Amino acid sequence: MAQLTADRPKCMLAIAGRPLLAWTIDALRGAGCTEIVVITGYLQDRIPDLGFRRVQNDDYENNNILHSLMCAREYLDGPVMATYSDIWVEPSVHMKLAEAQGDIVAAVDRDWVPYYDGRTDHPVDEAENIFVDTTGAVRHAGKHLHPANAGELLCGEFLGLWRMSAAGTKVFKSAFEQLDSELSPSASFQQASEWRRAYITDITQHLVDSGIRVDAALIERGWAELDTAQDYERLPAVAERQGMKTLSQALAAFERAEK
Repeated sequence: MAQLTADRPKCMLAIAGRPLLAWTIDALRGAGCTEIVVITGYLQDRIPDLGFRRVQNDDYENNNILHSLMCAREYLDGPVMATYSDIWVEPSVHMKLAEAQGDIVAAVDRDWVPYYDGRTDHPVDEAENIFVDTTGAVRHAGKHLHPANAGELLCGEFLGLWRMSAAGTKVFKSAFEQLDSELSPSASFQQASEWRRAYITDITQHLVDSGIRVDAALIERGWAELDTAQDYERLPAVAERQGMKTLSQALAAFERAEK
């Protein structure tokens, strides 16, 4: 993100006059989340108190999303909605995920390919994809998946947003703890070169391989990732294409207020 994040983490990037994290917290509360836990790492002291519990990932430079999430494992003891912090997701998507059936449910965009038009700094092969069968169950997950290889399965993009019931969190934690006891931090795991750098899609594939059902809540657009400076600069332009009504309205209101 070049200089955009030289003095702040990505979740503190301003969108319509507010940090991205503030918009995310509002959407989570709107979907029924009563307790918010934020796992911090890079420049954690630049994140103000926005009404959440704070857990520090002291090893953020050496691990990845999965191990960062498990820094807050003590809070994975009931229904949980988990999200990456560098995505804008419309509140309607959070609501759909909250209402979806299943113990472990991933939000998956079925209309994701056109979003990559002009997204030259984050090519399509970097997408975290998921293959879904006709029952809504996840069959494959990971960055290595390509629509051309989906066959009769639907290929969608994982948003970085998922929900787990109390039973789902128990299964998820148990799988992680068993793997963590068996693997060294540098051991390969699924598509990750090292266990400590595993993604959520890596453990998702492990769960599926172990016979555990993971469901997909299929959505169409309504979100965007902020992974590069180009993504941040493109956000207002892609809002209409992605159907991000809340974002479009917020940007319009902020522009009027600034005049």
